[in-house]
Amino acid sequence: MSDYNIYEIFKNQGFKIIDDKIFGKAIEMNSEDAYLFSATTGAKYLFYVNGVTMKGRSEIFIHRAIFSNNHLIYSPGLFSRNLDGSLAEGNSAKDLKLKYPSVFKGTKRLIIAEITEGITSNVEKEYYDKIIQQGGDINSYLLYKNFSSNLLGESFQEYLASMYFINKGYLVENQTPWFQQNYKYKGSTLQGGIPDFSAFHCDMSNYLSKAGIISDIKGISLLILPVIKNFRNGLFTSNNNTKKYNRELLIGEAKTSASSLPQAIKQLDKYKAVEIADEYFTIIPNSHSNDKHGSMSIINNTISFISKNRNELLTERTEDDNNWMNTYIKMLLLGNIEFNSIIKFINNFRRANKLELLSKYQSIHLLDAVQNTSNSDFMLFLKEEL
Repeated sequence: MSDYNIYEIFKNQGFKIIDDKIFGKAIEMNSEDAYLFSATTGAKYLFYVNGVTMKGRSEIFIHRAIFSNNHLIYSPGLFSRNLDGSLAEGNSAKDLKLKYPSVFKGTKRLIIAEITEGITSNVEKEYYDKIIQQGGDINSYLLYKNFSSNLLGESFQEYLASMYFINKGYLVENQTPWFQQNYKYKGSTLQGGIPDFSAFHCDMSNYLSKAGIISDIKGISLLILPVIKNFRNGLFTSNNNTKKYNRELLIGEAKTSASSLPQAIKQLDKYKAVEIADEYFTIIPNSHSNDKHGSMSIINNTISFISKNRNELLTERTEDDNNWMNTYIKMLLLGNIEFNSIIKFINNFRRANKLELLSKYQSIHLLDAVQNTSNSDFMLFLKEEL
């Protein structure tokens, strides 16, 4: 018997559990919450026979090589590439809305499929067929596959961590590209990896606040930023939030069971060695605490967080970290404007800096323009083009 009840976990997070004539019960979500859940966990919308997920559609960087040579390692995802390597439109807010209009409207019903050992995991068609046969609305359903009756998957835990810190006013993301795999720091060669989760703030948090995107009591997942115009009207309206945001970073490592606590601590120790975060914590549903780092767990189907060894980080690389976060956020926000406006942005930057205008641009040209345009000028351009 499961130690957790996923429906109760959602209920304790403020979601409504409703009766469903086809599947018995469902978790009711608005379209933005459903998008975040899909983009974080890989849950699939059932308007297609094999399902469609929003996960992976906003990727920009594989990792950041700032520790060795200050490079950003670009990855097509939010923006694409043509065969000649030039920049192309990818998963922009406009493109996704044209392809999958139902994703961005209406109330959704999240269904949990328990996948136990010996049972096939390819159940999307089975659920899709049930909806069709019983006259349901295929545009309303979202399916999450929980792969063990006694464990909660890592991506689901990352989603819960996202919800917790969003409700604390933070920017959050799972599978964050903070590290490269190997780097040198203080005379040592370290192996990093990609943290499972981060909650943070940077200079751009102040601009997101002014734009009405976050407040001191409600943050946002970076997975929403590239498509935020599809969910929210009235961006860049006045905001009464007067909080001043400074660089801050918390890193979490998710595991499915307390038996994996040593591995989680080992990984967090690697991140700590390079002094990148203000706090580190494990995300393990049945592990309430440890001696070295903070911890997030599930107690009585409710998220519990214990902070430990929290210090304000200040190293010679702190400003570089802050600038990296700013660049990352600005790149994501560009997903909300027309592709020709992105080309206009690059042209404006190159013209102002007496650089040659090109007929085609590559990702390096976009990165150059974003990194070297001030946050205030960037947000002014974004406001004008939305």
